Amino acid sequence: MKDHAQYAEMLALYAIGALDDAQDCPDLEEHLRTCPECRQELAALRGDAALFALSAVGPAPPQGARQRLQAAISNQPRKAPARAGMVIGVLRPRWLAFVPIAATLALAIFSLLLLRSNSRLQGRLDQVQAQLADQGSKLRKAQALVDLLHSPDSIEVTLVAEMKPRVPHVKAFYSPKMGHLLLVAGNLDPLPPHKAYELWLLPANGTKPMPCGTFWPDAKGNAMMDHSLSGAGIQAKGFAVTIEPENGSEEPTSPLEFRGEG
Repeated sequence: MKDHAQYAEMLALYAIGALDDAQDCPDLEEHLRTCPECRQELAALRGDAALFALSAVGPAPPQGARQRLQAAISNQPRKAPARAGMVIGVLRPRWLAFVPIAATLALAIFSLLLLRSNSRLQGRLDQVQAQLADQGSKLRKAQALVDLLHSPDSIEVTLVAEMKPRVPHVKAFYSPKMGHLLLVAGNLDPLPPHKAYELWLLPANGTKPMPCGTFWPDAKGNAMMDHSLSGAGIQAKGFAVTIEPENGSEEPTSPLEFRGEG
């Protein structure tokens, strides 16, 4: 059973009537009945072949050449038959001189159609390769999240409301070795205009909090943030969340909304 690409390669031969194989022709014709794309390609190839053939004009015979040739033959005296074993001459039809020209023309047409078919197949190949590259990028991002959640040094920290009991909750998954964290939150309060929640890493060495990205809850109060730190190996004793300007801050400027330690 041939695939679609093999049928597409046979179209150029079929377009100029050079596909004589008793097996390939019926297979291709059966495929054409069920494939609109190949029928459209065949029509385009036949059109190109017709235009190419019309662009090549052979030499025109001189006016009156036929009449002069017939007159010369009529005036030629008859000769006695030649003896056996002797070759008097060979009459070479003039049209045989055009056989190399016709063969060259057919080869040029076939080469043109094959080049056109190859160009279209290359375009399809480039499109498939771009799709595969995009899928590969998405797969690598998904694998990075799985690695974070299953890394032996990942810690899970649950952040709770500081000032009053609240239903909202925030969880942070962090791997110092990977320098990668994932935040998942639920039931968050809506934010004032031009404000955002900002996550802070509280270093284990007691230095000032490090900004780890801003996030916004959806209509149901849920949020998720995937963030990579600028460097790996930073140990954290916990995380905190404040409300900051929507572009974020370099250090906390408002009271802690959530805080948690691992």
